Amino acid sequence: MTAGAPVPGLALLSSEQMAELDRRTIEDAGVPGIALMEAAARACVDVLASRFQDRLRHGVSILCGPGNNGGDGLAIARLLAERGVEVRTLLLGDPRQMRGDAAVQVEQAQGAGLTLGSLEHPWSPGAMVVDALFGTGLSRPVEGLAAACIEQMVRARDNGAAILAVDIPSGISGTTGEALGPAVHADITVTFHAPKRGHFLYPGRERRGELLVADIGIPRGRWPELSQDAPRLVEGSTLSQRVPRGPQEGHKGTFGHVLVAAGGPGKAGAARLCAEGALRAGAGLVTLALPEALLPDSVAELAPEVMIERVPGTPNGCFGPTSVRPLLELAHSRQALAIGPGIGTATETIQAVLNVLEKINIPHVVDADALNCLAIGGIPKHGGGAARVLTPHPGEMRRLLPGSEAERLGDRLASVRQLAREAGGIALLKGASTLVADTSGEAWVNTTGNPGMATAGSGDVLTGMIGALLARGLSGAEAATTGALWHGLAGDQAALQHGEPSMLASNILAHLGSAWLAAHEGRVPAATGFIPLPGEQAP
Repeated sequence: MTAGAPVPGLALLSSEQMAELDRRTIEDAGVPGIALMEAAARACVDVLASRFQDRLRHGVSILCGPGNNGGDGLAIARLLAERGVEVRTLLLGDPRQMRGDAAVQVEQAQGAGLTLGSLEHPWSPGAMVVDALFGTGLSRPVEGLAAACIEQMVRARDNGAAILAVDIPSGISGTTGEALGPAVHADITVTFHAPKRGHFLYPGRERRGELLVADIGIPRGRWPELSQDAPRLVEGSTLSQRVPRGPQEGHKGTFGHVLVAAGGPGKAGAARLCAEGALRAGAGLVTLALPEALLPDSVAELAPEVMIERVPGTPNGCFGPTSVRPLLELAHSRQALAIGPGIGTATETIQAVLNVLEKINIPHVVDADALNCLAIGGIPKHGGGAARVLTPHPGEMRRLLPGSEAERLGDRLASVRQLAREAGGIALLKGASTLVADTSGEAWVNTTGNPGMATAGSGDVLTGMIGALLARGLSGAEAATTGALWHGLAGDQAALQHGEPSMLASNILAHLGSAWLAAHEGRVPAATGFIPLPGEQAP
């Protein structure tokens, strides 16, 4: 992949985008809605038969809501009954009130001899439950009987039942992933045509279990404008594409030289992790710039491959106004700058950071205390056209966007897009499902990582990695998305060896090589599985 090329990825649709796709498929492409519903039901039945065969011998409870998701559930019940499975079909509300294709499914279920029970009466879930209460269109809080049914499904799973969710676990927003009251925790979710944002934003990502995407006959690629603003997935295969094996004639200059400006009193470890992260992510050369008054023994255990440059600073060992010119001179012969870990937020340091970022003309990644400096002093414009990547965690994001409506509402996707616009570069918002956005609003969702990575120094490693990827020639979006993916893969491997509670940032650093190998050997599982139409291949 060349620098500046579009970052690919599977589009994550909003509920509104999916509803419009359904409408156009039915009205413009002439595919009957009932045919889409039948295809969705067949996909779910095939998953039940292949994954839960032993449980189906004891019957299945299918909970159907009042809308099209409930219609899917009724079709699933009928198809399972045709296979000889004992089906308990339970409806939320009066079946006579169902409309459209869902009403057709009521007639077909009754015609097939199914008894349609009511969730208003006591019911027992059994060992296998199909959740077809609410689909991705849910936008209001779940209350009353619906909430009670969801809570009973949650208890049933806690007691050993398995749950297949149709489209999305009931109670989860298909657009934001937030829980609109109590929410089902599924073992597996079968969604249709494309994954939705709510499948990859928390808590939806945790609640949906394994995700399968079924082709139900909606034309692919016919209305590309509907997914133009959809965030995209970043998956394991992109690592091997963007960080390939080097050319046999390559040398250390081939892979770029990173300048790391990091460290301060008591925080030299941040500088070490950042510099070594750059080395482990493939930079040919790494120079660590340190304030000259910083004690020498603070980096005594630094990897010997890292070069050190001492620059003037404050008497207590921080960067200051006298650091600016030497840092810019060092940057002139490097391909990327990583700035921020451990530098502090003294007044002199804030001035230095603002000055450097205003004048820097090479790709740069800004993290940690450098972000806090920007939150205090403002984000300077940069006119050189070089890539800029900002990598805040949620606390830093709140300080960078004070009073933001998106931050107030907890809308992570809107927040990361806003920061990218205001910073004039790439924004990467750390956390569960790390998000990346560019100035145009294009966004990506990372699929790797685990809670054990919420540990001191983890972000410093990522900063160095992004610096290395920028130095290797990747665009800002490529470096940010690839760095987040690779960092998360290494974290997942570290968790397997050390356990999430015991993970250290240095463990993530140590697993970067094995994570790269796993990606190149095709050992990174896909974020979603695909169920093609009969006789066709998965995309």
